[in-house]
Amino acid sequence: MISIDYKKGLPIDYESFLIERYNSYFTTCRYMEVYYNSYDINYMLVYENSDLVELLVFGNLGNTSSCFNSLVDIDQRIIDVCIQKIFETFPSILKIEIVALYKKYTLNKSFLFFKADDYVLNLPSTMDDYCLELGYHTRKNLKNRKARLSRDYSQANFIIKFGEEIEEFLINKIIQLSHDRMKQKGVICNFDNAYNKHIFKYSQHYGCVAYLELDGAIVSGCISTIINKRLFLHVTAYDNNYSKYNVGEVCVFQLIESSFDKSISSVHFLWGETELKKRFLAKPQLLFSYYIYRHYSLDYVINGIKYLILNMLNYFKDSKISNPFRTLIKFFRRKNKKA
Repeated sequence: MISIDYKKGLPIDYESFLIERYNSYFTTCRYMEVYYNSYDINYMLVYENSDLVELLVFGNLGNTSSCFNSLVDIDQRIIDVCIQKIFETFPSILKIEIVALYKKYTLNKSFLFFKADDYVLNLPSTMDDYCLELGYHTRKNLKNRKARLSRDYSQANFIIKFGEEIEEFLINKIIQLSHDRMKQKGVICNFDNAYNKHIFKYSQHYGCVAYLELDGAIVSGCISTIINKRLFLHVTAYDNNYSKYNVGEVCVFQLIESSFDKSISSVHFLWGETELKKRFLAKPQLLFSYYIYRHYSLDYVINGIKYLILNMLNYFKDSKISNPFRTLIKFFRRKNKKA
């Protein structure tokens, strides 16, 4: 029998439960403090036969309630009960949002508004085993690049810092490298000062920042989070002036290598397909996001049609058919910037 104990506020006393149960950087009180401070936050302790089995955290803003349990797998029976509880407790809530769950659901008065892949690298027991799993050319290229760096630079240092060791200038530098790289590729960058502040603040709790220095200059870096032996890679960036050394790839590989010292079980590259993720053997794991409505309404119909079209466009964008169009768009963006 499932029972629910509803509470108001952040479940600070249950932070260790959240980490142990969900292994997700989203589903921590520290993350919610930083990113969701404008929400009215509540949580539900879910018991089955007197045992605490789930803890769902949600925030209300306007007429929408957002579930903050993301990158998790929760039984649909419990999702159904919690949805009902939210609608019963908050008459003004007309819509519930659940984002990036590993399970596909069949929910009443709902529609799938987003589907993506979390690219996950499940690490073997040793670095030697992992290297053996990599392709021959990948191993050879990585070895040659590291040797070339050591030959061309008197000081080539890989540095890694955790939690409170992480300085704000490191976060800003790596994000700036990412911004510059996107600009050169003709990609619109959505990073701003608030993004930098948030990611720095959260990194003080569970952060892991790795970077490569060449003769004292930071040329590549990774911003990540470690939660219960899982590493989540948020930002990977490098200085394009050093692209012939593939310093971005070298930095990611060094981060993976250092993960074995921390007994990391998996590296989550998160959404978006890239050659680097495939080269390092990350496999896609589907994520599903839903809107659930209190009742059928005009908003339900309009948004249902809108997201159906968006999902079709995303499917087209991610397919090989769209490659010529994407190349053309990037060409014109670069041309306009030069003009």
